[in-house]
Amino acid sequence: MISDASPLIFLSKIGRVDLLKLLFKIIIITSEVRDEVLNEEKQEFNILKNAIEKGWIKIKDPKKNLDLGLGKGENSSINLAIELKDSLITDDLSAVKSAKALGINVLRTTTLIFLALNKKIISKKGALNLFNQIIDKGYYISPQIYKEIVKELNYSQRL
Repeated sequence: MISDASPLIFLSKIGRVDLLKLLFKIIIITSEVRDEVLNEEKQEFNILKNAIEKGWIKIKDPKKNLDLGLGKGENSSINLAIELKDSLITDDLSAVKSAKALGINVLRTTTLIFLALNKKIISKKGALNLFNQIIDKGYYISPQIYKEIVKELNYSQRL
């Protein structure tokens, strides 16, 4: 499983980057993504540095890095996904569209939360809590999509 920067950043900000390890065992990022996430001034620096040092986040660069008109991290991640014939975790809308157009299976941070719920790693209440936490950290979910998420989690008005 290949990841772009934003899923790593948001999951780290809420202290749940471990979900990636629990769901996929190994996450692959490119050097460009590593450079984006390993900023000593950001709160998630130590969490991500530790995951890289422990070896469950691995760094690999694509042999060919064709310019897709995206940011460096998104561009290199998509090129690596093509090369490895692997799925990509990204939240960038342009990257999602480009990756899908190139036949790459795409997951978003929100998809990961539902995967963790389906694998019984987290509860419905825990899933809703994670959605609320990433929103608090700046992850945008439209009110309509949020309403659908709550409905999907089968929550009633007694939250």
